[in-house]
Amino acid sequence: MNKFTKLLTFSFMLIALPSIAADMSFKAKESITFKGKIATVKTTKKFRNVESCQALCESRNSCAAFTLNTAKGSCTIFKNVSNEVANSDATSGIKN
Repeated sequence: MNKFTKLLTFSFMLIALPSIAADMSFKAKESITFKGKIATVKTTKKFRNVESCQALCESRNSCAAFTLNTAKGSCTIFKNVSNEVANSDATSGIKN
């Protein structure tokens, strides 16, 4: 591969990969809290709806799932999920 071809391939990856990553799909689970290895917990008002909690998860390469707990006002993102627990105050999403 010559230098130009390598540069062209690298440039394509820089442009295409973020758009591919933005197409992540989540399976929503109402009234479920996930248990597993926690990556981050946010308790600011900014992360108190499902869309913003999911967006936080999408912004992290290591995120496999999220749980929004409206009673606690927290968004938790997980590196992995080991269990699901019923919780009427929570909505969770896991990557398909």
